[in-house]
Amino acid sequence: MNSTPAASDRPILILFASNHGQTEKIVHRIVDCFPEDTVALVNAKDGHSVAAGDFDAVIVAASVHAGHHQRKIVDWVKHNRDELSARPNAFLSVSLSAADEDEEGRESEAKMIRDFTEETGWTPARSEPIAGALKYREYDAFTRLFMKLLMKHSDKPFDTSKDYDYTDWEALDRLGAELAGTFLATRV
Repeated sequence: MNSTPAASDRPILILFASNHGQTEKIVHRIVDCFPEDTVALVNAKDGHSVAAGDFDAVIVAASVHAGHHQRKIVDWVKHNRDELSARPNAFLSVSLSAADEDEEGRESEAKMIRDFTEETGWTPARSEPIAGALKYREYDAFTRLFMKLLMKHSDKPFDTSKDYDYTDWEALDRLGAELAGTFLATRV
């Protein structure tokens, strides 16, 4: 008897990295769009032994800090890029640039995704920029000051006594439903 599960019995992997919690909140919202027990949600800090080939589909989510996605995600994708490319997949890039509705913001986000794909050698079937959050109250003193100065020059709020959430949760629900429909349809 073959002990390898059929493709339709394997979960969909959502692998994420989150420095200040916004990306984690985002992937939990995506998970809510899938039927129960169809998703394996794995934090990249715990996911070094997780292999893309063990899943029917993969969603990778990472936030941008200082212009780059988290190293753990980059390294995991490099190691799993062939298996990632062999199944339905998506990449969610969470950043403040995605909150900018002007051409400069869109180009900045597109560049970060291009840099990620060039560094990892993986071209996701679907890449989605998602607006993140300014979590001033969670930043250390240096990061808070740096972000305040950066935001002051980009016409974003720089009152460090509160946080600012730019994620469009309704759009995220639509994306989650679309990904669930697409990825679950490939399992039959």
